Amino acid sequence: MFDFLTPQFFLLMAAGVFISAFAVVVGGALFVSIPFIEWVFPQATMGVVIGYIKVSSFFRGIASTAATCKQIDFIQNIKIMPLALVGTVLGATTISNIDQRWLLPAIICAIIFTLQEPKWAHRVTGKTFAAATFVTGLYYGILGAGTGVILVALMRLKHPQDTEIAFVKIQARFIEFLLVAAAAVTHIINGNLVAALWLPLSIGGLVGGYGGGLLLRKMGELSAVAQKRILYVAFAVDLIVATRKFFE
Repeated sequence: MFDFLTPQFFLLMAAGVFISAFAVVVGGALFVSIPFIEWVFPQATMGVVIGYIKVSSFFRGIASTAATCKQIDFIQNIKIMPLALVGTVLGATTISNIDQRWLLPAIICAIIFTLQEPKWAHRVTGKTFAAATFVTGLYYGILGAGTGVILVALMRLKHPQDTEIAFVKIQARFIEFLLVAAAAVTHIINGNLVAALWLPLSIGGLVGGYGGGLLLRKMGELSAVAQKRILYVAFAVDLIVATRKFFE
């Protein structure tokens, strides 16, 4: 176990900075986080691995929510989120104590979801809204990669005007923040988190999130081709690490 203010503590904090900045500039931070956490905690359960990622994401989401709080429709978002929150808690509880080897099928599903989400998002309709919110929450609690587009699609049903696209994205980001908070609390209750480990990752997440935003301002967003190539490398690393764990 790591102590506070040791070289390991600062290593974790530096990793949190990199992962969070990567999430802001490129996206797909979960696919970068998993190999690192598996390397640091090789005996961890799947719940521990995902739990630390959720807590780090929670702190990154605090900055995002604070920056856009005046544009968030809190009442409307809270009204439509109960099923998603229930799904998130159920998903996070399900993976809390299962072996890390099950990250392999979970990662394969996450890669498929991430690549196919733009097509699936268009299938969300008013009739499937409730089911879609629950399934989205369930998936977010289990892993959560690539839920952004689905959340935007869900919110577009409530705000269909083209002029509200920026507003919709802000609502989707806030809803994701609520889901990650629910997942983080669930992992804490299930004993998957230790302060000496999640604290440096979270501090790094705050710094990296802010730094990533500044970096985007100066360099502009990466091209779609560049983002895909980087993400595909992360996919490959994840599959290699998870496959090794699965067959150990």
